[in-house]
Amino acid sequence: MSYMPTDTLATAPTTPTRPVSDSAAIADSLLSVCKAHVSHSIDAYSTCLGDGIAALSSAGNIALAMGTLDRIVHSNPSLILLGHPLAHALGYAVRSTPATATRLLSECDDRYQSGCYHGILQRYFDARIGLPLAQSVLLAPCDGLRGTREQFRLFDCLHGVGHGLMMYHRYDANASLKDCDRLGSDWDQRSCYSGVFMENNMGAHLQMFADEQIGMHRHSMPGPSVVLFKPNDLNYPCNATPARYRRECYQLQADLILLAVKQDYRKAGAACDGAGTPDLVRECYLGLGRNASGAAAFQYVGIRKRCDQVSPAGVPFCYEGAVRHLAYAPSELPRGIAFCKSLPEGETRSRCWDGLGLQVGGFFSDSTSRQRACKSELQSDVAACVFLRGAAPNKHKPACHDCRGTFGSTGARAC
Repeated sequence: MSYMPTDTLATAPTTPTRPVSDSAAIADSLLSVCKAHVSHSIDAYSTCLGDGIAALSSAGNIALAMGTLDRIVHSNPSLILLGHPLAHALGYAVRSTPATATRLLSECDDRYQSGCYHGILQRYFDARIGLPLAQSVLLAPCDGLRGTREQFRLFDCLHGVGHGLMMYHRYDANASLKDCDRLGSDWDQRSCYSGVFMENNMGAHLQMFADEQIGMHRHSMPGPSVVLFKPNDLNYPCNATPARYRRECYQLQADLILLAVKQDYRKAGAACDGAGTPDLVRECYLGLGRNASGAAAFQYVGIRKRCDQVSPAGVPFCYEGAVRHLAYAPSELPRGIAFCKSLPEGETRSRCWDGLGLQVGGFFSDSTSRQRACKSELQSDVAACVFLRGAAPNKHKPACHDCRGTFGSTGARAC
């Protein structure tokens, strides 16, 4: 997945030329062709697969590319942890303009933590490096999703804008955040911030930790003078970020902390305890939970093993972050519900259902749908999920910092 040239005026076809039903044959062919790379490295193998899938999406066959990725992961479950970067890769191969971006984004969906959306928007902004970023260009990709029932998709789009702005500004987070502030509402802006900090971490992975897998996840390189993370200061860059942006920063900080402490969750929890205010400590622990879910490949035993290593006060928030990753999209709610039901009654289970409720609130705007989604035999579970703890039934109106999703791994709740 080599760096692609600037193509501001070019666009991928907006009408697919091949049916999604071709995905089985294409997946079989790709697995056969790329098999020879397995003996070299997982990076070589996955890059071969990514190149093949990207060839489909670059020709406008985005849904076919997503279907092919589904087939590949189903055929080789060991690739499940690479699903998100592979979806990023197929999205990045799609060229779009302000006139076509929304239509092309609409071919994506929320599979693989919405990597397809993020990749398309990275390419959209990357192609404009060195050119003025007009307000119409900034707003065009996501504005077409407003006024519809696609609130979750709108969040993913705005989060992807944050990724793309980091491409445009060559990993200057401060400049990217200022462009996020050009978006219309606080919710829009904060959704964008989460994408900025996620992309900051991807750059840090590559820059500081030589993370091979990130190579197919992104395409611009941080400049040599750009400092994205300091291994001797586990709270950087969050502790050097203006207060307005720190919540979103700490939502992602666990990614870097865990790499620096070699996946030691006890040490990572201690670093989170140094985040400062209780709200920021909580956000850091939510990030530990998201990482626990990803590292465990969504397996409940692995999540519990990791979260149970942190301080007792942080364990419930770690579980809350884990379920928000498990139930990232509406189609994944059953997985999150099953996880919460597997926990014993108490603080940890209640926090789990709280987290699930934040996801459900992002997916459904009406109380009937929320009630239907929050399925449990225990009324306390349902109450925490539908209303969130501490809120009177039918009177809960969350603060906006509880409404938005977390780092591209949770839903977006309308405020």
